[in-house]
This record gives sequence, structure tokens and C-alpha cells, in this order.
Amino acid sequence: MNKTYFIIYVDDIDKTKMFYELLFDIKPIIDEPGMCELELPNGAVLGIMPNSSLEKLFGAEYSVNNKRKSSPRFELYFQVNNAEALYEKALQLGALSLRKFTKMDWGDRVAYCVNHDGHILAFAENVE
Repeated sequence: MNKTYFIIYVDDIDKTKMFYELLFDIKPIIDEPGMCELELPNGAVLGIMPNSSLEKLFGAEYSVNNKRKSSPRFELYFQVNNAEALYEKALQLGALSLRKFTKMDWGDRVAYCVNHDGHILAFAENVE
């Protein structure tokens, strides 16, 4: 495997790009109207695309329908050395806390929040 990309679809690409730029103190490696890419530590790439791209990429059946009873769920799980600082920074940037730091049965100490896009962000430190 050469590189892993995680692509998220959002309503406001500029707002989401700024959120992750400020959260991780990084600049995009690609920053164009329909796509933004941010390289994360360890080489993974977070791609940000506007929801309008869904229909362009996959056809009319994938257009955004805000009347759906359920929305796709998405979680970004960041195992980092500075989990508390990043969690607090996410809250300062407008994310809402879902669960404070808790030691989980898989060995990580994790806190969860949800950002303005409705994406769940987990900030974890391995404590075992």
C-alpha cells in the first residue's frame, strides 16, 4: 500500500478545511474549489470534497437528499500523543463533546466529539 486516503463529503468545504488546518496546524497539499487534501501524520491523507461532487462522481442517485431518515455516519479516529490537547482544540473550534476521556476495553484512552459536519472525531492515546 502506498498511501491511504480518507475522503469526506461536506456542505461547506472552506469551513471544514479551516477546521482541520487549525486543529492540526497544517496546510493543504491540494487546495482547489472541488477538492482539498491535508496530509496527516504517518502519511494518511484527509480529502475534503463538497457534497455536490457526489452526483458528479456517481450519478443522480447519489445526490444529497437532506430528507433522508438516516445520514451516513463517519468517524475519524486519531491515535496521537497529544490527544487531550487536540480534543480541547476541537472543542474550541466549535466541535461538541460527546464523551470525555475514558479508558476503553481495547486499551486506548479516548474522548469523542462531533464537528460542524456531523462527523465524529475520536482522540485517543494508547495506555497499555
